[in-house]
Amino acid sequence: MIRLDSRAFIRAVAIGCGVLLSACAVLEDPSRESPRTVPGGVVVERYQKEQGLRREGSSFWAVEGALEIETPDQGRRNRIELLGSGWSRVRMRVRGPFREVAAELLARDGRVRWVDPDKRMVTEVPATSEGLHHLIGVPIPPERLFAWIMGQAEAVEPAATLPLEPSGARIESRSGERLWLDPESGRIRERTGTVAPGSRYRTVYTWPDPLARRASAHLMPETILVTLDQPKIRMEFVLRNWRFPSEGPTKAQFEQALDAGFTLSRPLEP
Repeated sequence: MIRLDSRAFIRAVAIGCGVLLSACAVLEDPSRESPRTVPGGVVVERYQKEQGLRREGSSFWAVEGALEIETPDQGRRNRIELLGSGWSRVRMRVRGPFREVAAELLARDGRVRWVDPDKRMVTEVPATSEGLHHLIGVPIPPERLFAWIMGQAEAVEPAATLPLEPSGARIESRSGERLWLDPESGRIRERTGTVAPGSRYRTVYTWPDPLARRASAHLMPETILVTLDQPKIRMEFVLRNWRFPSEGPTKAQFEQALDAGFTLSRPLEP
């Protein structure tokens, strides 16, 4: 009969348990897991191609839908109709409860005009975050807001690999905007950045199905949710019936209310 040294046996068991526990701890520690990545060159190429098609195919556009805005002071929801030539000349028509034209926002030539048919008043401000904040309470530069609506962004730097996060493949544009892209299509799922010192935004898109393998510039967003942290503002666009006419809007469509006896006010000018 072989006699076992009880003390040696206990030591061996303790060492074995320690090894097993250490292995389990390593396996269960999520901080030790390698982050998921995707080939950066492939995703960036898809993004650049998709953005190029989007710019080429969106010279003239129109869309209907609804806009909901929540600010610290109030909340409102209106039917809207947007008509644009690129995103530097845009008309947004706001409908009232009986589908009457309650107001028009006209952006062109570095200026934004808010037309109030009931008061026969036109308020004109610079096309800046301060100007749009004065008109509708949202401190976002108009051209940036319209580019968001079109799903457009600036160029990005090449990358060998990109981190794959729940919102998509993360990359930064050359201006410092952070983008999360759909790895299959290159479309923007989410974007964050700043509109002013200390004021950050987050924009989240919902796209029509199917996303993958539809490299069309005319696949446009269905919903766009924009939130600002300072001040606390929430905007949601629900868009439908996108159209892309072969001929652009006429000059009169951007000026039709301005020469009809309306009073013009420029409150942000000395």
